[in-house]
Amino acid sequence: MLIKPIIYFIFSSWMVYSTITYAKPKYIVDHIDQITIDPQLGLSGLVRQTVEKYPDYALIAAMQNETQALQQRGSRWIAGAAKASMYYRDDFVGSDTGAYELEGTIAVPLWNWGQRSAGLRLAEQAGLSAENKAKAIKLRVAGLVREALWAMVLENLRYEWADKSVRITKKLLKTVKLRVDLGDLPKSDFLLAESEYFQNKIKLIHAEAELMHARKRYLFLTKNSKVPAQVSEPLSEKREIDEFHPALAAINAVVAQQKANVEWVKAGGSGQTTFAVGGNMDKPSTNEESIDAIVFSVSVPFGGKGYIAPKIATAQKQYVQAETAKRHLYRYLLEQLHEAEHKLEVERVQLKFATKVKANAEKHFKMASLSFVEGEINLMDFLKIQARSQNAIQHAEESEIRLQRDIALYNQAVGVAP
Repeated sequence: MLIKPIIYFIFSSWMVYSTITYAKPKYIVDHIDQITIDPQLGLSGLVRQTVEKYPDYALIAAMQNETQALQQRGSRWIAGAAKASMYYRDDFVGSDTGAYELEGTIAVPLWNWGQRSAGLRLAEQAGLSAENKAKAIKLRVAGLVREALWAMVLENLRYEWADKSVRITKKLLKTVKLRVDLGDLPKSDFLLAESEYFQNKIKLIHAEAELMHARKRYLFLTKNSKVPAQVSEPLSEKREIDEFHPALAAINAVVAQQKANVEWVKAGGSGQTTFAVGGNMDKPSTNEESIDAIVFSVSVPFGGKGYIAPKIATAQKQYVQAETAKRHLYRYLLEQLHEAEHKLEVERVQLKFATKVKANAEKHFKMASLSFVEGEINLMDFLKIQARSQNAIQHAEESEIRLQRDIALYNQAVGVAP
């Protein structure tokens, strides 16, 4: 009989398909987002390239500029810009005595007690804030890259299974047609097999669209059409959220910077004490010698507590807001870690049973194939068994991918960037 070899061929093709990789699949829709594998590109390199193109990265340069400006201000010996002034007084119009008075001074603001050291501490904390912010941005981008990569891997598997189903049902359709022509099967079975083929074709179109959507999200994020050959990661040994978590370290630096800013505002007090030095020339008349003198003056502000209080209150409010944001972030990180641990644990157990179901599905499909050849079951029952078997095997393969994805997301939760 010709039929048995054909069915065996279908069965063997269906069973080994998961090990086949097609380099250039023929897509149905013309809208194609091409992605190529780059063996030279690693996951850490991809994250680094993406960070440099990420919009938030421009913030780091601005924060570094702010740090340099604060450092320059704190390193000055005077508390502000010096001022030069000149005073000149002549005799009254018409008096014609030749009298005049000329005075020139240079005034410099002096640091208040502890103000300069407060300014330097603020500059130091600003530098730490910029440094930790860069690490936090890298971790955030790493999370986006991880999600985008694993979404593509998962959608690619679903596309391959959809493509496999189309080709298997196409072969089955030819077999059924042959058996119908031989009078071994009714024509209704051909219509059933043809409908199954068309349904799988529709599923393939949807799977292809989802794959292209996943690719487009990756392209938008990374601005790169290349992906690493290896995206799996080893599981981190960290088991808790510690102070070295980039996001937590970044918010801690912000809190420290706001606290330093409060001290800076307080140290400013009501204003700067000003010291001035200059010279005075006084000539009473044309016939008299001028009288020259050196002038010293000190200007000390006082009684301005009510005026500085709003600035201190504003700085204190910003400090409290940073502390509040830190507490919210810590709770969020703990929640994310719990979710990551739970998903990883569930997926491990699920994969264990999914693997057993996969093995049973493969055996069941083999038995159903033989039964269909021998005429022990009809086409409808065979298609149902084939669909259930395919779903079971696909679910096991997806579980393997999800486990690797959940490992990456666990690493993300504990603050480990590639």
